[in-house]
Amino acid sequence: MTRFERNKLNEVITQIPQGLVLTLDWLKEHGVSSKLAWWYVQSRWLERVGNEAYKKYGDEVSWVGALSAVQNQLHLPLHVGAKTALELLGQAHFIPMQGIKRVSLFHGSMVKVPLWFRKPKAWDAEFNIYQVSLFQEDDAHLGMIKRAIDGVDVYLSSPERAALEILYLVPNKQSFEEASKLIETLTQLRPNHVQNLLEKCKSIKAKRLFLYLADKFQHPWLSKVDLSKVNLGHGNRVIGEGGDYHPKYQLSLPKIVEE
Repeated sequence: MTRFERNKLNEVITQIPQGLVLTLDWLKEHGVSSKLAWWYVQSRWLERVGNEAYKKYGDEVSWVGALSAVQNQLHLPLHVGAKTALELLGQAHFIPMQGIKRVSLFHGSMVKVPLWFRKPKAWDAEFNIYQVSLFQEDDAHLGMIKRAIDGVDVYLSSPERAALEILYLVPNKQSFEEASKLIETLTQLRPNHVQNLLEKCKSIKAKRLFLYLADKFQHPWLSKVDLSKVNLGHGNRVIGEGGDYHPKYQLSLPKIVEE
């Protein structure tokens, strides 16, 4: 390795925070070619974590560091949503003491997620990746926010969007009972954000469930939402096996046994 190549790596390494995957795209942007990256692996400056993906030698990379690389280096429209977003924002009814072990990720179009990112047991959490069509492509970033998690910036859903994502997954990927408990905690949603999301959301099921639960729990922000501007479709919707019919929102819902 030449002195120039060693100096170039030193310059690059000093710019990188701990705990991040380094994609080849990012390295090239900082003057490190694929050939140089190979030399750095041989010299134990870098370690490969997969095809065109690296980390500092000996570094520990969490799921957050992997996701940040996908979002901020590869610029893929993949974000944390649903229950995981609420957990990270401290708004879930139960936050795991041992840290988050299952992460819900969403994207709205065909996205080629790298194999190194999807590899089983590669990270300290398991990814559930959902392709959903909650919004039109032009509105895909509605309700998205950036937050620093363990010092690393990632994109995730706001509480308002996360609520709709949770209800979109009912009943096949998310139980109605747990979804109900999660929505019950959301007493402080912002009416203007709710309004905008409901007007743009394409899922009739998610919108009806959202309004039914907000009504059931008498959330104060609901009174400030103009439902005349929200398309709730026509006809009944049966969720799971149904059981209880609620005519106001034309929903047949599973029975929940109250404790």
